[in-house]
Amino acid sequence: MKDGYYLSAYLHIDPLDHLLDMNMGRHDQNLALFHKSGSEVRLVRYWEVERLTGMKQHAFSFYDKSHAEQLIGRLLGTCGLSLEDMAEVWGTPQLQTCEDYIPDLSQLTYHSMAHLFSAVMLDTEPFFNGQILGLAVDDSPDTLLDPHARTKPYYSGCVVRRGEVEMFPVSSPGPLWYWAMRRYSLQPGTLMALSAASTSEAYMEPFGTLSVLSDRYDGDVEAFFRALEFIDGLTPADAGTRFNGFDPRFTERENKISMVMKHIQAMSISIMERNVEEILERCGLDASKTVLALAGGYVLNCPTNSHLMRKYGFAGFMAPPCVNDGGISLGMGLYAFYKKMNHASFRFKLESAYAGTTDEELEPLLRSYSPFVHSVEKMDSGQIVKDLIRQPVLWFDAAAEMGPRALGHRSILGDPRDAGTKDALNEIKQREWWRPVAPVMLESELGEWFEDAYPSPFMLHTFTLRGDKRERVPAIAHLDGTARVQTVEAGVNPSLHEVLLSFYEHTGVPMLCNTSLNDKGEPIIDTLEESVNFALRKGIRVAYFNGIRVEFRNHSDYGETQPLTRRVRMNVLNGSEKEAAWKRINPHGIPADLLKYYKLIVERNPDRTYDLTDAVHVKAITKEIRRFKAMYAKQLD
Repeated sequence: MKDGYYLSAYLHIDPLDHLLDMNMGRHDQNLALFHKSGSEVRLVRYWEVERLTGMKQHAFSFYDKSHAEQLIGRLLGTCGLSLEDMAEVWGTPQLQTCEDYIPDLSQLTYHSMAHLFSAVMLDTEPFFNGQILGLAVDDSPDTLLDPHARTKPYYSGCVVRRGEVEMFPVSSPGPLWYWAMRRYSLQPGTLMALSAASTSEAYMEPFGTLSVLSDRYDGDVEAFFRALEFIDGLTPADAGTRFNGFDPRFTERENKISMVMKHIQAMSISIMERNVEEILERCGLDASKTVLALAGGYVLNCPTNSHLMRKYGFAGFMAPPCVNDGGISLGMGLYAFYKKMNHASFRFKLESAYAGTTDEELEPLLRSYSPFVHSVEKMDSGQIVKDLIRQPVLWFDAAAEMGPRALGHRSILGDPRDAGTKDALNEIKQREWWRPVAPVMLESELGEWFEDAYPSPFMLHTFTLRGDKRERVPAIAHLDGTARVQTVEAGVNPSLHEVLLSFYEHTGVPMLCNTSLNDKGEPIIDTLEESVNFALRKGIRVAYFNGIRVEFRNHSDYGETQPLTRRVRMNVLNGSEKEAAWKRINPHGIPADLLKYYKLIVERNPDRTYDLTDAVHVKAITKEIRRFKAMYAKQLD
């Protein structure tokens, strides 16, 4: 491979999907810009499209190649580059400049393999010189570059020994959580939090053995659904005999969801344990000499990650901050380098999560908001401690973090010693009162505060607070005394490290509450102006922007009540252009509600030919759509 810039683009381009405001291909779309110099590969910049459009888990299609190239050109321009400067472009069929980066897809899905390599190649030192057990566990793959993905096992595992990779199918808990999300209309994070928040627990045996190799369950599925029916049928009269009673702080529905999710969590951990134990035994691995590498949306389940590390005693842990589909372009790119450099020992290490957007144009922005600005001054470590003790502060620093969690560059920070801080943060974020708040802390003090803890820079682990510490930080302690921790080193995040150190010196507590800088249903904020809008809408008095303290005033005079419109528009067609596009793509007028099912049929039958412009063909297609719609509705019931 020649030296230069390489772009990995996990985007979706389809005119019909664009017109239908849907995407059957890819959500959490993202792009990774790499630079290769000799054997050194470096991640230059990482963009998650949701941050640019404001559409959380961005799952909308670009209309055409030109539409996608406009966005890419704009992003590369911030680095002084253009598409013409790219040595190669990978990942999206309409944009790619070659195909030799794609792996052999006869056994495993490309989507899952991209997840896998986003974890196992996060640091090439253990990859080429050590031993890694890798697992990629999420819900389901996209089919854009792998049209037969739905016919293969969805999830991948691997063992890496000094650069030699052996891959194989594994089982994933992901579909269990997708099922619960659909059943209860709640996001996995909310379901996980509710599971731990309520004390209600059903008196019942575990579900039994369950394997999930795709969207089909193998094993004792009937026991699984019998357990759900058991919980659904509980009444207050069953308290003390069939369950321990409804937690009075929650509704009956919330308590039942909590009981179900406790069992789904237990089943999920069982599935992951079975994966690990089968691989350790089959491959003859010693966990104490093996790094555990995880990726896929399920890896946001911190208790599972920590459980596996504790139970098996792995030598280390690797996972990207963007473990969900927001990390696919990272994995696609790292696999491409692995393949195209002939598996040579190239060097790569993700040094930090901070590869996203930067924004430094504060002074002109504050001039435009001058009626709301009380004062502007450089950050003083003593002053910020006073601010934090008074109320939560907005924290915006340098390049945005990758992934779905705030890692100290786009955050709201607060005092963990005050239980009211959690309530204040949940009110600001419009979240349920019982949602936990995570701590960010000095890595050097981790062992003094948490049991059996190890560095957790990407907030992917849950540790137990030491007994004598719990009462000191009530805002971050879960009901069971655990917390989802992020650790900070001075060399990786110097500004936040300085704040944490100052807070520790003043209070004796080396941590702060840390929640993401975004409103309900909104992606994490990307720019300074979005942050100012947030502060003024939410009544936040003090914000820190790239080391500058800004105190706001006149919040009640700020007329905006909604998040600021983000800077990338997805609807690029005006009324007449959209009408013309509909006539060209769908000349026989199949109704839009049926076309959505048509897209499902196409995805499930990749070898068939469909032509919406042929009248005879459309008649047959419409009949097939109606049959499929009825069958699909029955499956959902």
